[in-house]
Amino acid sequence: MTVDVEDWYQTSDFKIDPSEWHTYEDRVVNNTMNLLELFDRYQVKGTFFTLGCVAEKHPGLIREIVKEGHEIASHGGWHRLVTGMTRDQFREDVRSSKRLLEDISGQQVVFFRAPSWSIAPECYDVLRILEEEGYLCDSSLQPFQTPLSGVTGAPHTPFYPVLGGKKLELLEFPSCVLKTSGITVPFSGGLYLRTLPYAMIRWALNKVNTTRPGMIYVHPWEIDTTQPRIKSSLFARLTHYHNLGSTMPKLEKLLQEFSFKPLSEIIEEKSYAGVALTTA
Repeated sequence: MTVDVEDWYQTSDFKIDPSEWHTYEDRVVNNTMNLLELFDRYQVKGTFFTLGCVAEKHPGLIREIVKEGHEIASHGGWHRLVTGMTRDQFREDVRSSKRLLEDISGQQVVFFRAPSWSIAPECYDVLRILEEEGYLCDSSLQPFQTPLSGVTGAPHTPFYPVLGGKKLELLEFPSCVLKTSGITVPFSGGLYLRTLPYAMIRWALNKVNTTRPGMIYVHPWEIDTTQPRIKSSLFARLTHYHNLGSTMPKLEKLLQEFSFKPLSEIIEEKSYAGVALTTA
């Protein structure tokens, strides 16, 4: 079970510049607390990929996540797409967010997820930077293409990236999809979780679990049906606002029917092979 801790106006959907974020209503604390209450009800622990700027503004929220027994991970500093950053900017982003989250949480932060799954072939070399900065696992590859990000044909099972013939000591744990009859079916979070019928989500997760652990991801704003509506493109409105009311009921059903653990406990249980990545 993973949570990407970001506020509703910080997403890539609306492309609001961080310099304007202070003009929007903060809702991340209440929404995250509601998720914590749901997880506590079913005694589920998860991994919370948290923006550095959220942690800096709401350190008490981070401490509450830790108090409830969950795992803190980095979602970067300011929700910037990796494809739009220089290597120096990326290194500083993952280094500073790691340090900040560790200082607040008291935990070692060794997991990273790029905003909007934005590690792509043209920037696979940033995986080396993550390894050098002390991260042990990355969860940033999306093995299908969307208008925003993703890599068609990328590995869909956890693996150790091999770059330039060298196997990294950094596990890659891609977003969870079902491969069936040559088709890639995303179902495990975001718009896909909100849109698909629960029966299909349950079927897909059961199928995935026959060969590997499935992974669910959710954002705190996805359970917030009363969040502000802002003018945006039709695509942005669809990806952000569609079917928000279904998120909590589906999550609760998942917690009732499946067993979930933090990412650290999942990756301890298996060994993973190396896979060569071809850079663009």
